Amino acid sequence: MLSAVWHPERGLLEADLAWTFNAWANVNRTGHGNAQHAHPGAYWSAVYWVDDGMAGHEGDLGGELEFADPRGSVATMLSSELKMKVEGCLDAGLAHRISPRTGKLVMFPSWLLHSVRRFTGAGPRVSIAINFVPPGR
Repeated sequence: MLSAVWHPERGLLEADLAWTFNAWANVNRTGHGNAQHAHPGAYWSAVYWVDDGMAGHEGDLGGELEFADPRGSVATMLSSELKMKVEGCLDAGLAHRISPRTGKLVMFPSWLLHSVRRFTGAGPRVSIAINFVPPGR
């Protein structure tokens, strides 16, 4: 993922920024989830799963990271059956879910609404959330 800065004469240029960040651990137990939210004040966000809570379990335990594409409301305002088809963007206007896996890292724009679905495993699911903040914020 690249960040860019606008230069009046040269357009968009790849940014060479000294990012700051903050991070915190999440421990989700049976029944836990996170309501839909964004990360104001940050530019990029990430989640890293330290332990997916799947030890000794087969199948689906829930707890997926779910992104809500804000472009979906444009089409559904016109017709509930109408969906977007954007080349290289299979989920345009729809929700997209990512299943946690130990060692997986996911980065996304901080403005993108996301939630964590209800986790049903018996053991804890441990993740680290990270916000990358541009200099001067």
